[in-house]
Amino acid sequence: MQSCLRCSKDFPSDYKYCPVCSEPFDKDKDARFWARQAMMSRLQGEDLAQSIKTMEKACTIAPDDAHMLHNLGTLLYRAGAFEESIEAFLKATTLQPGYPEGHYDLALTYYRTGRTMLAIKSLEKCVELDRDFLAAYYWLGVTYYHAGKELEAIAAFKHMLSLNPAAVIANYQLGLSYASVGRYEEAIANFRRVLDVCPTDHAAAYHLGMAYYSAGKIPEAIGVFRGAIERDPQDQRARNMYEMLTEVPGV
Repeated sequence: MQSCLRCSKDFPSDYKYCPVCSEPFDKDKDARFWARQAMMSRLQGEDLAQSIKTMEKACTIAPDDAHMLHNLGTLLYRAGAFEESIEAFLKATTLQPGYPEGHYDLALTYYRTGRTMLAIKSLEKCVELDRDFLAAYYWLGVTYYHAGKELEAIAAFKHMLSLNPAAVIANYQLGLSYASVGRYEEAIANFRRVLDVCPTDHAAAYHLGMAYYSAGKIPEAIGVFRGAIERDPQDQRARNMYEMLTEVPGV
């Protein structure tokens, strides 16, 4: 017989878990126990380093458990240990290649460490596995944009909007992407959609003004920059553009 330390009841010695409270009888050999302890301690606001140490113990006991490795990678990411986080996520995605969240978190860690092309590769795998993964399409578009792949970014943001037409952040990013390839009318339309929902968005207003300016629509640009200054007199970018455009002869 063996006794459960939590509920103080006796059970046959071949039981691995207490049938009353699910406590393992041999904690040192039970990976799930240590994984649960690690996540619970983190949720309760305890020391992150201790949570990582506990999760590492779980992964040592069960080195082929993709879920535990993924949780370890998440904890390491939060601690800023990005190289170790990448190592954990890579192991997890190797063990469970069909898990889109694993590729997503790996991609964000690659992006955070400046490995843009590796981030793109992981995000492409993620959306291949889950065509409805909204956040993955957002970050795929952002990463494409920063890699100079504006047309691919446009496709990603348009797909994001097809999943959620209310995602105005996609309209904002579409505006930036369209402006980068000289498609100013489409950029204007998307920045205006952002401002229809968020009329005080300084960034969208500034880029709308710049899109009007780049399209040769100077009076419209002046109006946008004037409105931005009226809403926020400290908006120096808008003020600089307004003052430059209103000094142009004939305007």
